[in-house]
This record gives sequence, structure tokens and C-alpha cells, in this order.
Amino acid sequence: MNVFKSLGKLIWGDASNPELVQISSGQFYVYKPTGSKQRTRECVYIDSMATIRRTSQPFQYVLAINRVFEEGEETLQDDDQELDDEKVFLIDKDIMFKKGVFAGATTFSWKGLSNEDRGLEYEFVCDEETTVFTANNFEITMYQCMYERKYQKSHFSAEEEAIEEFQLHSTATNSSPPPAEGSSTAKKAVKKEKTVAVKYEEQEDEHTIDKPSVRHAPSKYEGVAEAVGELNLFDARTNLFMSQADGVRCQLLRTGTYSYWLVVRGTAGKELLAQPLESRMNAVFSSAHRSFIWNYFDDQNNVFSWLIRFPSEAALSEFQSIFGECMYEALNRESWGKVSSDDQDYLIKTYQSDVEMTESDREGSQDGDQESEVYSDEEDDSYDQDEDNEEYDEDEEDEGEVDGFQQDTAMNSQLAVGYKDRSFVVRGNKIGVFKHNDHDGLDFSTTIKNVSNSKGREINPSRVVLHEQDTAMVMMDPRDLDTAYKMDLEYGKIVEEWQLPGTSGVLNIIGDSKYSHLTDNKTMIGHSRNALFRIDPRLSGAKIVGDEFKQYAAKGNDFTCITTTDNGSIAVAGAKGDIKLRNVLTKNAKTALPGLGDPIIGIDVTANGRWVIATCKAYLLLIDVLNPTNKKLGFDASFPAKEKPQAIKLQLRPEHVASMKQGVSFTTARFNTGVNEEEKAIVTSTGPYVITWNFRRVKNGHYEYQIKQYADSVVADNFKFGQDRSIIVALPHDVTAVAKRNLTSPAEAFKVGKK
Repeated sequence: MNVFKSLGKLIWGDASNPELVQISSGQFYVYKPTGSKQRTRECVYIDSMATIRRTSQPFQYVLAINRVFEEGEETLQDDDQELDDEKVFLIDKDIMFKKGVFAGATTFSWKGLSNEDRGLEYEFVCDEETTVFTANNFEITMYQCMYERKYQKSHFSAEEEAIEEFQLHSTATNSSPPPAEGSSTAKKAVKKEKTVAVKYEEQEDEHTIDKPSVRHAPSKYEGVAEAVGELNLFDARTNLFMSQADGVRCQLLRTGTYSYWLVVRGTAGKELLAQPLESRMNAVFSSAHRSFIWNYFDDQNNVFSWLIRFPSEAALSEFQSIFGECMYEALNRESWGKVSSDDQDYLIKTYQSDVEMTESDREGSQDGDQESEVYSDEEDDSYDQDEDNEEYDEDEEDEGEVDGFQQDTAMNSQLAVGYKDRSFVVRGNKIGVFKHNDHDGLDFSTTIKNVSNSKGREINPSRVVLHEQDTAMVMMDPRDLDTAYKMDLEYGKIVEEWQLPGTSGVLNIIGDSKYSHLTDNKTMIGHSRNALFRIDPRLSGAKIVGDEFKQYAAKGNDFTCITTTDNGSIAVAGAKGDIKLRNVLTKNAKTALPGLGDPIIGIDVTANGRWVIATCKAYLLLIDVLNPTNKKLGFDASFPAKEKPQAIKLQLRPEHVASMKQGVSFTTARFNTGVNEEEKAIVTSTGPYVITWNFRRVKNGHYEYQIKQYADSVVADNFKFGQDRSIIVALPHDVTAVAKRNLTSPAEAFKVGKK
């Protein structure tokens, strides 16, 4: 048994994942020479993680040590010094990498090669929770990376002895001297590690991968496209894509007007899988790895993840282009040929943005002797957060329930996070009030009971929004969409009823600027399916301002959500995924961005209006609406026909969806908020998972995300006002606050054996 190869199948199996292996917790040290044969050991990061990553260069890899931030952590450097949050080393034989032991803990040490690191030795000390298997995998993967860099070919073609040339013997620091080269002790140590690896491989062979039941495509069809490739199925128990068949034919078939199926056939023509094209396929393309990954739902709605690896990038590119056109027609129920060339270009760019999800986070240097990477100041650690002096249990969430609110049989439905120190949760015709404590947690305050109108009719509030410096809440009654209600939160009673006739049903009401709720401003804006209007509660009778009511033709306008910038510019989105930007409520949109065909269920914008994020059920669209040519925002001036912005499509990787065992259904994605507070993060949720993206890293092309699982589905979520380190989460029967740093990578959340 070739141990290095067998482990390689486990670690290197998912070629679309830039991260090969990671040790999630440890301490990072540097040894500095102080004199003849003397040196000092200094702690660089008291809490860090070590990751081996692919780069964009073939057969080249890096070792990245990232600092993990903790609230209340004291800085490790003088006030006038800066400490990078990540240290990256090119993986090469000359770094003299080796495994050892320090005070009973597993360690990895290596030498620096760059000019600034030359003469220094670094050490990563694993936390006690690091398993022997994880440490062994980390070590062996380093040797495999060294092999590929030296010989410029895959390590799978190498004999075991060829990879062992990079293996230095283990050392023990402050424990026992390292065994002499070639000694029986050293040989036993190597043999022991190999035995562990072989045992894991044998256990892996004991189970067969779960396969979905086969669906069959309609018998009548017209062929649209076909490509040949290797078929792989994701196995959640090993967290790997496992090869199922080679030389398969991946086909796109037209089965009716605007109806398409994806079919994969074996070499003998047997149908291996078939499914209609739909947005919940969650398709991802990677040109770097020539792969197409998607989700498959069987008749029982179980979710699986398939991968096709194509023989060339050109074959993938051609298939991806046709797939995008077929998906557009399937979702929009209209011909791709009817789309203007300008909109086609915008849509093609959006589909192709998926490619970036599989690129390496960092590019290694092309210099064989040293690293030459330069990072932007914005490419900071995804755990970056303000530090404070409070101390509390970082692993526990602060739940804010008391019996009087928790025992209600109704379920939570709405969440409104205040800018002062309160959050409000709607449950049936009650509103729970929760106070934000000094630990970024929640304490139950009171319950507003029996929400009802002036006639005493019970109201189950929907579409709630805070108003007038958090002293009031405006809400809708889903049974009467022509009336809005203003509640005085100090008295806990509805004090005003606003009549809104002629709208054909109000869908949303929001402040007329992003932070208008921080003021005593009275006016608001709202929309129905085909109308936009301003509301002034000071008017007698109907509260809609007459000259600020804009009715649109029903055909082509089906508004679903709305948001505003800090200066009052407006973004409104529709049921076909289109987004329109305007700076005056009643004037035509300055910019109209076409949709992919999926309804937009929520929309948010940065305070300065530069970035818009739109939520569809299975993905998010992040759009930079600053025109680089004239430096004007899309709210204020139209984009030239050939210069429409490229939307970034943020979505969960299909294999992670398979691990979740359910389809994606996002809640409205939001930026963190706060006056003069830079937007740093994005939060949303699907099912029982809260998910965040580091916004600053996303802007630099790094689309990794972090998640946290709950025991029940998440109803609503949002950042605490004024910062991004705490997230308020409403579950059906609970309300909680979670620190953003307690979210983990999907690899950690879905690792093999996780309970």
C-alpha cells in the first residue's frame, strides 16, 4: 500500500478547493539568533491556524499562518509597530520542514527563505485538540507539495520513496533529543505514522458512497450541447469527490419550449443521471480545475453534489456558455436571442463570476528562492474585529428568552435591530423586547402583548421597521395591505393608522434614507408591485404624497423589495431579478440591471451607495455600481452601454449544500451598519445555518465564507448596530446573539466524524 498516495486521495480529491489541509488552532513562534549558538523564542501569534494552500501556479503551494483574533486580546507588539495578520511561506525543500514535540505538543518547524526571514526559524505548536491523524496529514501533504514543486508533476505518479526524500526526522524540544538519523527509534516513528494512515484507508474502503436514485429525462428531446469528462460524486463522510465513471457524455437537452435537462450517460449510452435545469442546481464552474459542480435533488428531495471534470479548459468554457443561455431561458421563459447584446454581456459576466470561487486565495511567487507576495491592506483576516476589555465565555451564546415569551405557541417571524440598545422580535401578535448587554449579548426586557388596531382587531405584524429614533415601529397587517400602523414602543400600543389607498397592496415601507430612523424624520417611502411612493403621516386623510406617487405599467414591473442609501437614493428589485437604481423617487431609473430570472427577495446597499447586494433564494448578487470611467454611481448616471458593472455571484459550494442535506433558501443578506462605520461583513442564513462573508476580502476576489449551525431553522438575522462582531439571530422559538468569530469554515463544520 502506497501510504502517501492513499492519503493523497483523501486530501487532494477536491481539486476545486484551494485549501488542502488545515490545523485550526495553535501558537506561532519565531526563533531569532542573539549571539554565537544562542537564540530567543518569541511568540508571534498567541492564537493562530495553519493552512496549506494551492496557488494559481501549477505545482506550487504555500504554507499560511493566520492570526485568530479574540476580543480583549492584548496586542503582541509595541504601539508604534504593526503586526501582519497573516504570514505566508513558499513550500520548498529548502525550508527544512520537520515535525517535532514541545512540552508534549506536536510542533512543526521550518526556516525562512525570503530576505526578511533568512536566518530565522519558525515553529507552529498545535493545540492539544489537534488529532494525530490531522497532524500526520498536514506533514505528509507538505512533502507532497515539495515533490510537485521540485519535479513539476503530480505526486500521484511518484513512488513512495521519491516523496520520502523530503522527510526530515522528527524532533522533540524540551523533552528528549531527536533520534539519530537512521536509528531504530526514528524508523519506528515513521512506521507508526504510516500504520495510522493505512488503517484510515482501510476503514474508508469499508463503506460505499450513498448514491441518489436515478431520474429519467423526457423521451422527446433535441440535443443542444455535449461534452466528455469524468463523473464524480461527493461523499459527505469523507468530504471528498469520489470518481464514479470516466469518459461520460454530459449533455444539455431541450425537452420543450424553454425547458432543458442535464443528462449524463456512460460510455455504453446508459443514463447515469438526469435532472431539469433549475436555479437550485447551484451550479459552479472552475476554469482553473476544468470542473463543473452542481446539486442534484432526487425524488425524495435528498440533495447530492456531482462534479464533471472536462479534458480541457476550452471544452469547459464552451459548455459553460451554452449552459448559461439554457439556464436563462429556463428561468426567464424567454429566448436568449431577444436579450440585447449589452444585457447579454452583463449576464455572461455574472455567470462567469462563478469561476473566481475556485481560484487560489493567494498567489505564490515565481521566484524559486523566496516569496514575493504583496497583499492589499484590505485583505485582512476574516476574524478581524474591534477589541474590548470585557471578559466572558466566548463559546457561549447569550440567549434572551424568559418563560413568558418562550412558552407562547406561536413562532418568531420578524426581527428589528435597534441602533440604541434594543432588538425587537415579532411572535404572533406579541413583540419581545431584548436589551443588548455589555458583552454583545441579549437580555430579555419585556413583552408587548395583544398588538391590535383601533377597532381591537388582533394584528400579527409583518414588515416591521423602526422609526423616529427607535421610539416607534411601523408595521403592516398582512390582511390589510392598504394600511400601515405606527406603534409607540414606549407605551407598547398602536397610536396611528396610515391609510394608503390606490397602491393595490403595499409590500414594503422603509425610511427614506438608510439612517433616517436615527432622526425624528417623519416621512418614509414604500412600494407595491408596480408603484413607488412617499408617505407623510402628517397629511390628513390618505398619507401618500400626491406628487411623489409613481405608478408603472403592470407588465415588466413586479417590484419585490427596496432599499435606500444614506443620501436617499433608491434601489428597487423585482421578481425577475432585475435591479433599478434612481436618485429621485418619481423619475426614471438611471441604471437598469437585468436579472438572471430568479426573484430577488431582499436588497441592501452600503451607506455611500457604491455596493448593492441582492438576495435570491439560492445565491446573492454583489454589484459595484461605481462607474470607473466617470467616477459616478449608477444611482446618479447611467452606465455606458458597454460598461455595465459585473455582478459577483456569491453562493454556497454544492458539496457544502450536500453536507447540509437540504437545498439553499437564503434570508435577506445585509451589510453591517453604523454611522461612520465601514461595511466590513455580510450576513445571511439558510435553514439552520448562519453564514457570513468578509466583505473586504470579497472585494479583493476572495469568496470564502464561514458558518454556524443551530438546532432549528433561522428565521431572521442581522448585525448589531455600529459593529460587525455580534450577530442577532432569531430562531422559531429562541433569540440569541452570536459572536462572529464563533463561526467556522465549512471544512471545519463538516469535517469527517464531526458530531
